[in-house]
Amino acid sequence: MTLRVGRLGHVGIAVRDMERSVSFYTEVLGMRLTEQFNYGMDEVGHGVAVLAGSFVRNDSTHHCLSIFTLRNAVEPPAEHAFGLHHIAFEMNSSDDLLALYRRFEERGIPIVNARKGGPGNQPRFYGRDPDGNLLEFYWGIDQVGWDGIARP
Repeated sequence: MTLRVGRLGHVGIAVRDMERSVSFYTEVLGMRLTEQFNYGMDEVGHGVAVLAGSFVRNDSTHHCLSIFTLRNAVEPPAEHAFGLHHIAFEMNSSDDLLALYRRFEERGIPIVNARKGGPGNQPRFYGRDPDGNLLEFYWGIDQVGWDGIARP
């Protein structure tokens, strides 16, 4: 098999309290907050259940941990849970990303969402593994410069 993911890129977790979680990862673990966002009620991103997100890093890569709160729930609906939200895999090239997207289509594996832009500005698509875990595949995530500010 010549097409394969390049590396595990980041992990996304769903949390009950965004402020508490960001404080833990930044103040206790010493990670740095890259950016935060809130989706409007009619916007879809990061799968379909995310309401708000924070992205933290430990080096110049835009993020290694995505922290999310979910829509319409104090307790999540049955198809979503607190804890793991998604696993992200970085591809070796944009050609590999497109080839994997086509492989998903050819094998009838549903694609949950596909887009470019947003936190990290990388092209990406989302699908599910056989157990329903949300997977993200991307290429070309932003690097944060000397000023510590993410690209808008």
